[in-house]
Amino acid sequence: MKSQLVLSANAKEYVNHKKNTNFRMFINRLHSDFPPHWHTDIEIIMPLGAPYKIICSNQSYDVEIGDIILICPAVLHEIFSPAPGDRMYIQADFSGMIVLKELEKAFRLMSPALHIKKKSCPPEIYESLRNNIDAIMKLYYGDKQFIAMQEIPDDDSFITFDELKPYDELEIYSILLQFIALCSKKINCFKGTDMGLASSSFKNSIPLSNVCAHISEHFTEDLTLEDISEYAGFSKYYFERIFREYTGVTYYQYLQQMRINYAQTLLSNPELSVTDISCQAGFASCTAFTRAFKKSTGYPPSQFRLLHEENHPLNTNPVFAGFDIKKTRGGS
Repeated sequence: MKSQLVLSANAKEYVNHKKNTNFRMFINRLHSDFPPHWHTDIEIIMPLGAPYKIICSNQSYDVEIGDIILICPAVLHEIFSPAPGDRMYIQADFSGMIVLKELEKAFRLMSPALHIKKKSCPPEIYESLRNNIDAIMKLYYGDKQFIAMQEIPDDDSFITFDELKPYDELEIYSILLQFIALCSKKINCFKGTDMGLASSSFKNSIPLSNVCAHISEHFTEDLTLEDISEYAGFSKYYFERIFREYTGVTYYQYLQQMRINYAQTLLSNPELSVTDISCQAGFASCTAFTRAFKKSTGYPPSQFRLLHEENHPLNTNPVFAGFDIKKTRGGS
């Protein structure tokens, strides 16, 4: 779909995104904010020349140059641009991979977003993640991908996206799965400082990350504090204390937020009523669901549904622009 990107009074750019793919990668060079919106794609953002401030489900992230943030599917987010500069975006649709149970689990554990800080991330992990992104860029832009990182020409440019080469999309998604798998396996490296440290006695038993994974598989069930304490092998009172130390919230707050995150995904299906969604997400009643959902997101479920990118004016916002290189700077 063609969109017009206004760069200045005399510079305009017309963009056609890649055809026949559920994936896109682009560089945003404009100094602009994005209003609250959500989509079922995952979104990966890496500031290259200027930081971003991103709010995901009422959590704030200061994403510095070189940091990477992965925003999970169906998460309401808002983006603020404090200064002009390049930022790299990846958007990918994983809804067709629902058979991969661990993929859903990974997103639930990362939700609402996973902030990978360049300064504190172990160098070997950061390098692997950056190599994944670089490999995707090479596939997406071809052998001239470096041009995508150059300054935009001052004159008008007409940029055309053609189709990816055969099986390039498959390879891109395989790399993205590697990226997500590594993030999931090393999630304590990224969330450890934010979530606190578990007691040494608990580390000798079942890691709290495994308990959170167990919750992510059974959160729609009637999973009581007694049930999860027994699974962890501790008394209810001791488990409640160390769980809060680890996650920063109580067990029931954590469980409820996981249900709300799942409900956000279900709201992308227009055929499901709010009552159906409240039941599928594990809430006792539609009233309880609506109250909890509004407290978490700031919107009742019906209004939240209207902020989906397909209904929101953001999907025509000219700031979203990708760059192909075949018709820029004399490319063939």
